[in-house]
Amino acid sequence: MQNWIFNKSFDYPSENQLQLVKDKILESSQIEINIEKHLKSILKIVYHFANNPWISQEEIIGLLNIDKSSLKILNEYIRENTYLQNLIIKGGSGYKYWQTISPFCSKINDAIDNSFSYPMRIGIYPGVSCMYYCGFCGRNQDARYPSNIVEDGYKMFKSVLSELDPKNSAISISGGLEPLTNPKLGDVVEFASDHGLKVPLITNGHSLTEKNVLKNKGLKKLDSIRISLYGVDEKSYEFITTLKNSYKTVKKNCINFLKFRNDVNPKIKFGINYIILKENINDLPKLTEFISEVNSAVDNGPGIDFLSLRDDFDTVTGISDKSDSKKKYHLGGLLNYEDRQKLIYIFNELERDSEIKKLHVDYGYALYAIKNGLAGTTLKKICDKEMRKYAHTQMSVCVDLFGDVFLYREAGFLDRPGNKKFIIGRVNKNNSLKNIIEDFLYNSNGLENASNDIRFMDPFDHVLTSLINQAENDKKFGIPFKYGPVKLRVDTKNINVGNSWYKDV
Repeated sequence: MQNWIFNKSFDYPSENQLQLVKDKILESSQIEINIEKHLKSILKIVYHFANNPWISQEEIIGLLNIDKSSLKILNEYIRENTYLQNLIIKGGSGYKYWQTISPFCSKINDAIDNSFSYPMRIGIYPGVSCMYYCGFCGRNQDARYPSNIVEDGYKMFKSVLSELDPKNSAISISGGLEPLTNPKLGDVVEFASDHGLKVPLITNGHSLTEKNVLKNKGLKKLDSIRISLYGVDEKSYEFITTLKNSYKTVKKNCINFLKFRNDVNPKIKFGINYIILKENINDLPKLTEFISEVNSAVDNGPGIDFLSLRDDFDTVTGISDKSDSKKKYHLGGLLNYEDRQKLIYIFNELERDSEIKKLHVDYGYALYAIKNGLAGTTLKKICDKEMRKYAHTQMSVCVDLFGDVFLYREAGFLDRPGNKKFIIGRVNKNNSLKNIIEDFLYNSNGLENASNDIRFMDPFDHVLTSLINQAENDKKFGIPFKYGPVKLRVDTKNINVGNSWYKDV
């Protein structure tokens, strides 16, 4: 019945569908309205928001050719209709975007006004170095932190984590360098967990050895761990990472950690993340072999819990300056329409596999639409001119081992050329995270963003920036979010800010 909404363009439901849709709408109606008169306009609004969460109220008025007061009436009707809300949030190709942006609407006014509030998500970047030289990674591949700052870095992370209210902020441990190269990582995880925070870890898995896991006993307090998988055999793994025997190492480490997980804390969710590139599309079906072999080797309980699939986001292959870092190679560019068509078929085959059926599969933003048959869908991106002078500190920042606070996630790579402008301060004994953000918001002129600065933004940063820009434009137009058609943008108190790797939120 929802097929009409998951489409490339708006198409009025068939006659049979229409009556069913109308009945569902009326069952959930809280407000009296002439449904016969307004049905087509209501369905158009719902369709566009379900597939494009960033469409502005001005654009909607242009599509419907109505005035503001009429649109407010229609918005209210939609906003108070449970069936229509479910269609918007869950019915279209924007579903994964809605999962991400809904919680952050609670900070919209602070973001528009450049007012202080603690970030809802903070990236913790504890890695000292990295053994891989991946072509899609934006890091300076010559950079590493001095080992003598690890202890001070741990104390600094403790101070940052101590500031946070677990009810209003979430963290993730990842970064431009491999987190497990930090010998104090287990202590960071344990402290964060004891403070009431759920702790997800993103790692390449190369250092997830039995020895390292036993040294970092705090890893048993992780909420989840996601292994970045870079190939399906030794050849493909070495091509991406440039390191021999890396596939065998990671596979062995996955098995051993799952056994450790099952013994000490079965609640830890364990998954793998696979970035889809032009060079590895045809390898995707072989993921099932990896999953099957790992799971069959775990003899003391469950195996892999989730799989996340992502497409490359121009970090290197499309928009980065080739002088950005000293990479050993460069990849062949982004997925084209034909590549995405091929993915539709491959995803359908994956879904039929018995091993995949056991997992929670997260296709991410654009891949979710491709999985559902929309091959032309690409990731949401902004241009340099749309970047905000004060970024989105109320929603997201990241902190590295020095204590440097970065506005964007792809900027938090040690000594990456051009990233210094995105450092707004350094956490130390005399300077808290709160002080740094307040000083940036209230005592600076913000940033003058230059051409190609968007290379420092990851998909999450693009999505948050798009959300704030949309909210600001709607407010200026005279129909702010509270008068818009989406209830979750008004009532955000019960929305989970956590990640959706292993469950839908």
